[in-house]
Amino acid sequence: MLRGKNATLAAILKIIIEEAPETQDEIAEKLGISRRYVAKLLKPLINEGIVKHPYVIDMKKLHLLNLDFEDNQIVKEIYTILGKMKEEIKNNLKLVYKALKEGDKKIAEDIIVKDYSLNKLEEEIELLLKIQTTKYLPEKYISTFSKIASNLERLGDYLANISEEILHGLYIDKDMEEDVTKIFEILDSMLEESYSVVVEKKKESDIYKLEEELHGVLNKLLNKVLEKKKEDLNFYIQFGMFYKDVERFGDRCVNIVEYALELYHNIPRTPIPERLKR
Repeated sequence: MLRGKNATLAAILKIIIEEAPETQDEIAEKLGISRRYVAKLLKPLINEGIVKHPYVIDMKKLHLLNLDFEDNQIVKEIYTILGKMKEEIKNNLKLVYKALKEGDKKIAEDIIVKDYSLNKLEEEIELLLKIQTTKYLPEKYISTFSKIASNLERLGDYLANISEEILHGLYIDKDMEEDVTKIFEILDSMLEESYSVVVEKKKESDIYKLEEELHGVLNKLLNKVLEKKKEDLNFYIQFGMFYKDVERFGDRCVNIVEYALELYHNIPRTPIPERLKR
């Protein structure tokens, strides 16, 4: 939370962005402070070319100041829509697990039909980014939020894929149930972790630990399938697709974390997935 002169400076810049004032007197009047104080706070920014007369802001330079503009309505809306996407995916995770555990094909069909709602939420973010945020955010922010939304939407696609696999014969036996339960618990944790890194701007993350745990349980389950189900060709095919969809779900969660770390903390993304590096 900003305090003191940083809070006042952020308020000044917000007025410039939203209302395009022509004079320092206008800014001072809106904030109930003196014109002299406005001039004092803006002078270093004018000297550095961040603010140009008559009060145009260079957005690429503005974010070098590390002032927090999260109180602006546009960013709040982005986080709200991302949150809705996360909750939709979280709910579908529970339903996919229920459908798989109980062999309920009606639930699987419903998940496939519901997948369109995530597409709609992604479209909302894309529209918001196109028409609203250019005055608040540099291109890097716009591009990253778009990629994060796209990755969240893909998570929904993988759950719809698993639902298709259930319709085509994927099921779990009692001896598989513990591992499958653990897999869905880890996926839920990865989803929550990736979202929290985005909205809380966390610099440290447990996502790689969760990814490693996921692959450990997946490989344990795969060995059981190889031992007991290899003669059932249809099941083997559906399980192989399930394995890949779960793996890709985890990869997308890692992507989201890495996009956020690069955006907020300049930690470069690696083009090589963590599981392949290991």
